[in-house]
Amino acid sequence: MFKVETQKSKNFDDLTVVQYGRDIQMAQLTPGEAASRVSLYQSPHVGYLKFHYGPAYDQRVYVKKGFIGFGLLDADNPATFTYNSLVPNDAIFIFPRDRAMRGCAPAGFRGSSIYIREKFLQKIVEQIYQRPLEMLVPMSGIFRLNGALLQGLRKELLKWQDMQVYGAGERASIVARREESLAATLIYGVAERQRTDTGGLIKSERVFRKTLDLIHSSELENISAVELATHAGCSQRLLEKSFVKRFGVTPKKYVKSLRLARVHRGLQNFAAQDCDSIIELAGIQGFWHMGQFAADYRRIYGELPSDTLRRN
Repeated sequence: MFKVETQKSKNFDDLTVVQYGRDIQMAQLTPGEAASRVSLYQSPHVGYLKFHYGPAYDQRVYVKKGFIGFGLLDADNPATFTYNSLVPNDAIFIFPRDRAMRGCAPAGFRGSSIYIREKFLQKIVEQIYQRPLEMLVPMSGIFRLNGALLQGLRKELLKWQDMQVYGAGERASIVARREESLAATLIYGVAERQRTDTGGLIKSERVFRKTLDLIHSSELENISAVELATHAGCSQRLLEKSFVKRFGVTPKKYVKSLRLARVHRGLQNFAAQDCDSIIELAGIQGFWHMGQFAADYRRIYGELPSDTLRRN
């Protein structure tokens, strides 16, 4: 009826609860000096994820069919960006259902994700507003909440955490009431929404978006810093400042981290790879100096590539 599962690890792949209601692809950008921690509070119709990530990540989130996803950052969360805009800590965001949400999680990224079954949310909307779900809940967006609405939503999430402390989750009536209250609070917040301004991007924002579009549509090992700056129509210095601001790394290190992440995923499912060795798998991603590759891999993942292969 109601259960809580908490996971803590320096290896993001160990945090399996983060996949509730979504498929998430992460590429670690900085070393895992601090462990990440995620708690999943799960009821029949709701999955509430409370998270605190250690390293910085590039991330793509796909909402699973039959769910609607919401996000809220902690008040003290460090500056966090989607690929083209800042996500305010006083805003609620709705994950797109027709495409991936792309963004970056800085070191120390913390907040909440709520995934509600679409049919349940539809029922609540019809009961309260007598309207179809799509008239009140947009497909996606970032929406600021006024002080009272923001405080109300944060208090609602604290009540979910308290259900574990007091054992209230063992009573079906309390769980059902908490589900309905959280759904109603989210719907009301969205209904009273004030969309944040994501238009009129300043030059550095346009540069950033154009560069990422090129990176994710290219063979990563063939991209140079000069090529990226030329495509974005800016200096390498401006490009580097834009990346460091969001990811904490330069474009060169960002691209290398994405390539390392591909190797990391390949080692975790090595039997499905069309190669016979770690050297061959690394070569596919453009790593030719095996000593430097192993050192870079260990810096990010805290272990050698052979250790990852052995564990999987």
